[in-house]
Amino acid sequence: MTSFDFLLDTYETERLKTLSTWATFADSDMEFRPAPRIRTPHEHMVHQCVSEDAWMKNMLGIDIGKPALPPNETRRDFISHYATLSGERLTRLREKPEEWWREATKFFEVDRPRSWIMLRRLTHSAHHRAQLVVYLRLLGHRVYSTYGPSADTGGLPVNKAPTIYRRYEDESGPDLPGLTGNATERPNGFAMRSLQRMPIRVREVGATISAWQMIVDTERGTGTITLVDVGGKALYRGDGSYFGWPQEKLAAEYQRLNKPPDEPPFELAQLG
Repeated sequence: MTSFDFLLDTYETERLKTLSTWATFADSDMEFRPAPRIRTPHEHMVHQCVSEDAWMKNMLGIDIGKPALPPNETRRDFISHYATLSGERLTRLREKPEEWWREATKFFEVDRPRSWIMLRRLTHSAHHRAQLVVYLRLLGHRVYSTYGPSADTGGLPVNKAPTIYRRYEDESGPDLPGLTGNATERPNGFAMRSLQRMPIRVREVGATISAWQMIVDTERGTGTITLVDVGGKALYRGDGSYFGWPQEKLAAEYQRLNKPPDEPPFELAQLG
């Protein structure tokens, strides 16, 4: 055992989560492209296989001696191929001594410990897997657990929703109970998502100044309320679901969602 076994234990389960996500797609989903500049599921599978192969060979020196991609690029062939290669990589990695993990090697143009590179690889894969989970929602598929309950396995842990995984080897996953209670911590769909400083062009003063912009998810959709300091006077601007609201209504809504002491003061430095 080494101090870095936790990385390998994580890789062992992360590869299963990726395979499970791939298995949830249908063959007819492989060329689904949600937006012009985004990968299809097919292209995500290619990227996962090719990038992990390159990282393992070039950065960690783990060469299985097999092609990065399956001979036939079908969904099931990708699943079988990646399951085999990632399993063999895991075996090779478990043979490495502790000092090997501490040694530095090339990570693109910089030097990093192998343990650092392995952690970055895990997060890289998780990032792309999360993108595919969004695809599953867009395609109307059920979503199984990744780390805990999903809306399809019951919703929030506080409501005792179970964690239900899907085996990648199976053509269909286990039955899911569906939502019990709320799917989100803010079930009314009415909550401030973010409050941040933004450069805003203000016609009244003919300049771009720094303003507070609040992004809010409402039952009517997403909207923004922007608070601008114009000569010491508060000016509110509403867009999206707040478009057309009068000043007094925007001010009241801004104050309601951003109660003191969180109210940002005007004396903060301006950007322009």
